[in-house]
Parts: sequence; C-alpha cells; structure tokens
Amino acid sequence: MRPWHLGNTTVRSPFRLRAGLVALSTSSLQGYLRGEEQERAFRRLLGEHGIVELGDDDTYSVGRKWRSALNKLGFLYPEVPPASGIPQGEIGPIDTITPNGWRLIRADTVPAMQECFLRALAAHYIPSALEQKFDFSVFSPLRHTLAVMLELEKQTGESCLNFVEMAIVVQLTSSDEQLADIVAKVLELRARRLASPNKRKFDRQERDAAAKIHGYKASTFNDYADTNLRYLKATGLVQSKGRGLSLVPEKHVFIKKLIQDAGIPDSDRSYFITLCNGAALPTDNKDSALAVLDDLLQQLDKRGIPFDIAGMPTNTPADIASIRYQIEEILSERNEEEYAARQVVVTLPHCVYHL
Repeated sequence: MRPWHLGNTTVRSPFRLRAGLVALSTSSLQGYLRGEEQERAFRRLLGEHGIVELGDDDTYSVGRKWRSALNKLGFLYPEVPPASGIPQGEIGPIDTITPNGWRLIRADTVPAMQECFLRALAAHYIPSALEQKFDFSVFSPLRHTLAVMLELEKQTGESCLNFVEMAIVVQLTSSDEQLADIVAKVLELRARRLASPNKRKFDRQERDAAAKIHGYKASTFNDYADTNLRYLKATGLVQSKGRGLSLVPEKHVFIKKLIQDAGIPDSDRSYFITLCNGAALPTDNKDSALAVLDDLLQQLDKRGIPFDIAGMPTNTPADIASIRYQIEEILSERNEEEYAARQVVVTLPHCVYHL
C-alpha cells in the first residue's frame, strides 16, 4: 500500500505557510507562480521576508514546492486537472489566495490559525482529482487518525500514538479497515517494541521491513510520519506526547463531533470548492458550538479557573468562536504552566520514543 501524508514534506512547519501567504498577498506575484522565472521570483520573495534561506543556491524548486504545498491545502486555488472536465473559472483563478487562505492571513491568535489548518485538513480527502495514485476508497486521513486515537483511548485509557506507530501502521491504513483491527496492529507493534532491548534498532528493522513489503525507501516512512505529526498538531486537536502525540483533553467533545461526519465529497467540483473555502466544522452550527463552549466552561470550572461570559454575545457561531478562542488560549497557557511546574514529567512508557 502507498503511504499517505498530510500537508507537505518540504514545508514541514505548517505555520510558516501563513508567513508565505502574507508575503504573497502584498506582492505582484499572486496568480503568477508558474514557470521558471516566476518560481525563482517566489523563492526570492520568501527569502526577502526571511521565510526561507536563499544562500548561494540558485534553484527555483523551493518556489515550486511552496506553491504546491499551498495548492494542496487549499490556501491557493490549485490548477484543476483538464481530465476532470471542470472549467478553472468555476473553482477560482489559479494560484491566487482562496477564502481559507485569506482566513489564515487574517487570523491573529493561535487558536484562530489552528482552525484554518483544521478546516484545510478536514477538507482533504484521498484519492482525489489532485491525488489519484491510491488504491483504497475515498477517506479523510485527519478523521481516520483521530478515530484511531479515540479507539486506542477506549481500549487502553490513553490516546497516545507514538512516532513509529504512525510511520508503519496508521499512515498505511485507510477507512477500508476496521478501527479495531488497526488498533490491534498498533498494540502488537507496541508490545514487541516494549520487549525490545534496543528501541533504535527495533525501529530501524521495522522500517526496513515495511520498505520491502510496500516498495518504498525506509526513510520515506519517517519523512511522512514527521510531516503527519506536525500538521496534525497544527489543528490544535492533538498535542506532543514524547516523540508522538495524544488528543488534547479539552477537545474531546469537538473531536467526537468532527469524526461523526463520515461523508465524502459527492463530486470533484464540490471537493475543490470545499478545499478552497475550508471544510465546515461542527462549531459552525450554533447548537454544536454552544455544546463545545459549555464543555470548555465546565473544564475551566473543574480546574478552578475563573471565567465569566456574562455580557458576551453568543448569538452566532462567530460570537461563540470568539469566546472559545479565549478559553482555549487560557487552557493552553495553564497546561504549559503546569507542565513547567512539574519539571519531572511522568510519561507512560509506551508513549515515549526511546532513542
């Protein structure tokens, strides 16, 4: 099976994409990013803004790869494949900033930026008109991974998924497989790894074995896993755990609502439109937004953190989102403070990536 990955293996730090978009939005290059001359100009623009290092390398591949990353995530309108039969004009002017791209540019808080990445990854399905070389049914890698982590939590009490488990199990599965079977593979790998006296050697051998089975370089599994973890964390739904990740406890209600949306795009046209506008989220619905907000308020109360919403408008999902962003920032800051205060962190053995 061909492994999948979220985002882009060239631009592995998702939030750098926002800086690139901001730079592009103020230049004359928007909509003109194809061809050697334009790709070189885009690379120079990124370098002038301190986003990439120019050095002495005169290659223009950086510009091409950045354009590809922004296209794939729907922050720039992608080129519609002629075979789709969809006129480019029905989707949007190629390589110009999309509604979700402008949303990311205008986001002025970390939670607001995370929501933009969440909308992008929630809109990402494979196979698609942009990524056709897969031999499984259409599915959402984001929802799939979150569902696997919820099932892990159900079976073990911990949602933690470590690096090698992502590398040679999760990113080689799809929704064609039962969650229980995927988790069984994760736990079997985890048990063998725990029993291994040399974790580094074990991981190398497992990657080499996967490379032979699936016909890819062993390094590909690491590259894809690293990218997947980074982009998953950019959504704000997961957090670092050792060298792996776990679900953010405060986001459980939201995550469960998100993965309940098991539908797939009904056409290539609707896929492109959703990708460029950003996927609808549960919190776009007022009732769901209020349910998520109520859960967050309860979490604040349980932790003894005062927060009064009296006088704050809650008439629209946007009003509620504004309050939610404030609470999420407070909880994030408190989590960081508590983490620093503990100094010695007690981590479950299976969540640690031993070098």
